[in-house]
Amino acid sequence: MSNLALRVLTAVVALPLLGALIVWQEPLGFGLLVIVVAGLALTEYVHLVLAAASRRLRAEVIAVGVALAAAFYLRPELGVVWVLAALVAASTAVLLEPGELAGAGARLGLAGFGVLYLGLMPATLAVLHRDAPHGAVWVCAAIAVTFGNDTGAYFAGRAFGRHKLYPTISPAKTVEGGVGGLVAGVGIMLAGRATVASTLTIADCLLVAVPAAVLGPIGDLVESMIKRSVGAKDSGKLLPGHGGLLDRIDALLFVSAWTYVYVLHLR
Repeated sequence: MSNLALRVLTAVVALPLLGALIVWQEPLGFGLLVIVVAGLALTEYVHLVLAAASRRLRAEVIAVGVALAAAFYLRPELGVVWVLAALVAASTAVLLEPGELAGAGARLGLAGFGVLYLGLMPATLAVLHRDAPHGAVWVCAAIAVTFGNDTGAYFAGRAFGRHKLYPTISPAKTVEGGVGGLVAGVGIMLAGRATVASTLTIADCLLVAVPAAVLGPIGDLVESMIKRSVGAKDSGKLLPGHGGLLDRIDALLFVSAWTYVYVLHLR
């Protein structure tokens, strides 16, 4: 089966399930999905960057990250407490099994970053879904604007791309593609407002789409940097035709975090 056919088949199977959980009136289903995704993405992450560490340490980092995601989802008002506890737990895990001391500091940083990157950031989307008025609309907006930005950047980059955005990390990304992604993201938000999301204002559309045009590529580049640092092409093989789960959610993580902050704390 060709790579394109695998991509389409994976999307046909996954997207209806995702959509059903988003619109389901019981938010716990989507919350549990997000926590599972956090655990799977963390598994890919630790096998990328902590491949030389013991199986026990990798498992502990995954457990701490999943616990952080669950705790933040259950009691987001105690977010600072959960972050501090997660950093202490991850640091202790490395301290108890530092391995070669020359690399212990790097492992400490990778463990701490991992639990925040893939424990806390995915959970913001689940909390947004449950706690925001019209939470399902905001979740769909975050996903749609991320997809629109990525798709617009791809086609604009192929058609007009001349100036490389960050060739060291991602040679295919261009400044022109970034502009195309911005236009597509804004267009998708405005189209959604005009059709199925009348609760959104023009300001909402712009204040989600414009930051997403910056944050989405940052998320993509961060994950690309992680993979390039260890010589990996994909984060894993979980999604046929797409690579790993982290490859699919890298931009969404950053966009979701901003959407959560905007809707629940700034709007």
